[in-house]
Amino acid sequence: IDSYFGQEMYEKVDDKSVWLGADIQDSTQWIHEFSSEEVKELGRALETYESHCNELHEMNKINFPLSKVAAAIDQMLNEIEEGLGLYLFRGLNTHIFTKDQLRAIFWGIGLYCGTAVSQSKKGDVLGDVRNIGTPHDGPNFRGYTSNGELTYHCDAADVTALFCLHPAKKGGLSRIVSLSSVHNQIKEERPDLLEVLYNPYYWGRQGNEMPNQSPYYTQPIFSNWNKKFAGRYTRTHIKTAELGNFTPQLTPTQEEALNLIDSICEREEFQLTMMFEPGDIQFLNNFVTLHTRTEFEDYADPMMKRHLLRLWFSPKNNRELSPGFRPFFREIKSGSVRGGFPGHGEQKVFQTADD
Repeated sequence: IDSYFGQEMYEKVDDKSVWLGADIQDSTQWIHEFSSEEVKELGRALETYESHCNELHEMNKINFPLSKVAAAIDQMLNEIEEGLGLYLFRGLNTHIFTKDQLRAIFWGIGLYCGTAVSQSKKGDVLGDVRNIGTPHDGPNFRGYTSNGELTYHCDAADVTALFCLHPAKKGGLSRIVSLSSVHNQIKEERPDLLEVLYNPYYWGRQGNEMPNQSPYYTQPIFSNWNKKFAGRYTRTHIKTAELGNFTPQLTPTQEEALNLIDSICEREEFQLTMMFEPGDIQFLNNFVTLHTRTEFEDYADPMMKRHLLRLWFSPKNNRELSPGFRPFFREIKSGSVRGGFPGHGEQKVFQTADD
């Protein structure tokens, strides 16, 4: 075991990020319904932005001024870092805005959340989650560009925010589990598997490596650094590294440990489920939650197809990470901007291209 890990790694996670979906499914603790005043404030901020700017890269807190909503965002940031690890904003009427205006509102909210990081080598800091037919079994598979059922995973940044513009015709149910609870369940059922999960696995970069950068990196599934838990799990990325024939094959123990994570996530009592409504903004701390989405069917009308906007960002109150997370996140100190797949160009891109 790497020397920077102490024996405290095997401790049970004992904070508010430990929960069962069955226990909080009907709670309002993780939901903030926008008040009429907050909705009006967002509308005024949009008007200010539109009167001063033509492009999203010109937006800042001065030309997108928020006060009441900024306070709600601060409450959300505290909850996803110190509390459950998930949060939902609800109550924004998407029908009174154009898609470009909704894109601007979401980017403006994001300015108060933290610093956005790139979601792919294309440099998209504001992504589009919709079905563009990406092959499920390819090395460049990214779940946000398909309509298939996903496996439980986390995204490659501190926090993911998803803004629903249009739900699907059928399906697309969002499911979330507490990774902290999964960790504790493994400690209870199979403590012998914890050690391998605290040691590095090989992960693939899904075709987003920089020139001359390795297509894979190493990272543990679980860590406990300065008495703060942080986990990450995306089996498709681990599978990509294994299938690339550049890295050692998973050992039977490594495979068994991942299978146990998968099986615990499928237990109904662990799952929080929600169906996105237009205007919903879901926030997830990727170090303490895993999420998935069921298969969905789109409307035939292109304007009605399922469409979410996505932000990956680093909040100022993010936790310090174990050195084991440095190969991907680059920065591990609390308050640092980290994670994401760096864009290969200089420009920030504010939508996901279809190619």
